[in-house]
Amino acid sequence: MDKFESKFGKIPIWKLREVEKLLTCGKFNRGFVWNECKDCKIVLAVPFSCKSRLCLSCYRKKLFGWSIHLSRILNPELPHYHIVFTLPGRLNELLFQRLVNPRFLNGLAAKVYTKRLRTISLTDKRFKPGILSTLHEAGNHLNFNPHVHAIATRDLLNTTSNGIKQIDFMPYKTVRFDWQRTVCKYLLRKNYISKEEHTFFMKSYPKGFHVYFEKINIAESNSIFRIAQYIAFGLFHNSQIQKVDSNQQTLTFRYKSNVESITKEKSYQSLTMPIDEFLARMLFFLPNKHEKSVRYYGIYVRPAKKIRHESLDKKSSWAEAIKSSFDVKDPLACPVCKNGMETKVIYSFHASSKEKELKKKYNLIDGYFYQKRTRDPPEAF
Repeated sequence: MDKFESKFGKIPIWKLREVEKLLTCGKFNRGFVWNECKDCKIVLAVPFSCKSRLCLSCYRKKLFGWSIHLSRILNPELPHYHIVFTLPGRLNELLFQRLVNPRFLNGLAAKVYTKRLRTISLTDKRFKPGILSTLHEAGNHLNFNPHVHAIATRDLLNTTSNGIKQIDFMPYKTVRFDWQRTVCKYLLRKNYISKEEHTFFMKSYPKGFHVYFEKINIAESNSIFRIAQYIAFGLFHNSQIQKVDSNQQTLTFRYKSNVESITKEKSYQSLTMPIDEFLARMLFFLPNKHEKSVRYYGIYVRPAKKIRHESLDKKSSWAEAIKSSFDVKDPLACPVCKNGMETKVIYSFHASSKEKELKKKYNLIDGYFYQKRTRDPPEAF
C-alpha cells in the first residue's frame, strides 16, 4: 500500500472501504440468503453482493434495477432523445491539470437544452421538458473525458394545464453553439480559465462543441436496458479484459474506439498498462462519497422523488435479475420437484457456522446444495 501511495498519491479512506467491499464480494462469511425446498431438502445459497462502486460482478444487477427504475419514471407517451454533451480534448486536458471537478456540466446541459426548446416553441417557464442526466468522467480507455449523457423529452409539458407543446424541429448545430458559449462563460465566471483562454476556445471551435442526438423509443424494453447502461454507468466490465500477465504485472483490455455514424458499426482497440496504474485509474474516477451521479430536471423531478420513496420496499431481487439475464423461468424453484423454495436470511453472525454446515452435509451440484446420503436407500418391495 505504501508503495502504491508513493507512486499515485494518498487514497481517501472511503475509497479504501470500497476496495475492501469489493474483495469480500460473494463471500459466505458476509452473510447470504438460504433458499431451501422443504420436501427435497435442496438448498440454494446466494451470498450478499458487495454493492461496491468498483465491483464488476454486481454491475448486471445494477443495470436490471435501473431498467425497472427508468420504466417507472420516463413517460412512454412522450418522444425522447438520447443526448451526449461533450468537450474538446484541449479543454479536457486543461480541466484535468487544474483539478476542476466537472460535476457542474450536468446542470449546464439541462439549462442549454431547456432554454433552446423554449426559444423554438416561444413558450414561458410553465413549459418544461423532462430530463434525466448523468456525468461520465472517464472515456472508453479510462482517460479523463467528462461528458454528459441525458435522456430528455422532445416536447414540452405545461405543468399547470398538462398541455403538450410539440417540437417538430431541433436545430442541432445551434445547440452546439449554445453548449460552447454556456460552458466557456461558466468557466470564465468561475475563474477556471482566463479571458485569453475563453477567446481561444470560442475561436478554435467555429462549429461549437460536439453534441450528439439520437431519437429513442422508451416503450421498447431493449431501449430501456440500453439507456440503463448509460445511466448506471460502470467504469469497466469483465468482458473487456483480454489478458493479465502476472510476470510483467500488466493488464490488457479492449475498448470501443469508434462508432460509424451511418452503419453504427463499432471498432475496437486494445491497450496494455501496468496493473497498479489500472487500479489507480479506477480509483480516480470513483464519484465522491454521497455524490449523486444521476440528476433529474423539469417534469421528471417529482416522479423521481416519489418513486425513490416507493422503492424502499420494492428493491429488485436477485431472482428477478437472473430471470432477466438468462433463460431461466424461476431460479428459486426446486430443480427436482419444481416447487417454490422457502427463504431465510443468514446474517454474518451465523454465516460461518452455516457455511460449515453446507460443506459438511451437502454436495454442490450445478449450483444447488444436495444433502449427502448417510446410507443407501432401502430396496423397493
